[in-house]
Amino acid sequence: MAAIVVTVLLSYAVSMALGLFLLYGSPQGVDAASRLVAELPLSVFMIANFSIPMGAHVGVFFLAIWVLYVVAFFLAWSDAPGLPASIREAVDESSMTRSNYLFVLPQVATMVLVAIVLLQSLQESAGVQTGGLSFENPVLGFLSVSYAPFVEELSFRITTIGLVDGLYFMWRTRRHSQYESTKSALRLLAMALWKPERAKELLGFRTIRDYGVRGISRLEWVTLFFTSGAFGAAHYLYGGGWEIGKISTAMLSGLALGYVYLRYGAYAPVLLHWFFNYYFGAFDLASQLKMPGADTLGTAIDLLSFGAGTIFAAGLVVTYLARVDLLRRRRPIVERAYVSDFPNVS
Repeated sequence: MAAIVVTVLLSYAVSMALGLFLLYGSPQGVDAASRLVAELPLSVFMIANFSIPMGAHVGVFFLAIWVLYVVAFFLAWSDAPGLPASIREAVDESSMTRSNYLFVLPQVATMVLVAIVLLQSLQESAGVQTGGLSFENPVLGFLSVSYAPFVEELSFRITTIGLVDGLYFMWRTRRHSQYESTKSALRLLAMALWKPERAKELLGFRTIRDYGVRGISRLEWVTLFFTSGAFGAAHYLYGGGWEIGKISTAMLSGLALGYVYLRYGAYAPVLLHWFFNYYFGAFDLASQLKMPGADTLGTAIDLLSFGAGTIFAAGLVVTYLARVDLLRRRRPIVERAYVSDFPNVS
């Protein structure tokens, strides 16, 4: 499993390099890079949508997005425990909640991918279509889906789940002297937005790292399902080619995005979202631009992702069943004294 994780991570590096090459090294990319981005759309709290006037070239804007992804990968790499230490450790159910996020990301991403494809196939076999996005200019379409993880994670996870957590933490600690000042309260809120797990650890609350899913509070569960449902509905309501079947598949991915945000922090859902948008988008763009060998490379990436997701899911199931069997075997056997059914026998 560790070898598969490393292989998938190497394919991430190929995808990042491929995106740069397609935008700055292909005729279609160079042509698109010279255009202007008139405004920058943003969204917070799921419902507040606005735009900031920009006027930057597409090439500059894409490079800024690319650098932000590199920063997110660096934050994931440098977060404790480090990636090399996580690779050295065996993959099991307990270590997944304690491992470096770059070790966890390929596992979560590919398993969610397999689950989404299975759900989508089931829905479409019943006549519920998912649809898909289409763009007149594939390069600008790639730019759009590459930017989406930042604005959507800011809206549905960071400024919603994080804000609810932060306000709850402030309410729970209002009687503590160290949080009486406005400055300390705002610092706690900022910490909850950036890394809810760290704020919970500081306050002595249950954490996902130590308790698994039991470290998710009831309020967080409610917020997680609410934002995931809204995330699924938004894809359908905003149009763009998505049909009603997208609601359930986007909600499923929203649950995974919310979970990794609660466990690892703001950079985690951005990178998981990157996997579905930029990662596959780069290989798809290479195929649309008729890059030599792009179709073969894209097929290899699909096989790698689906194969890895299937293996990781199977490994997770086997590990769970083995643990259940081990606990059953360790359960003490209480010997009971024999009592006859006849009342006159003592």
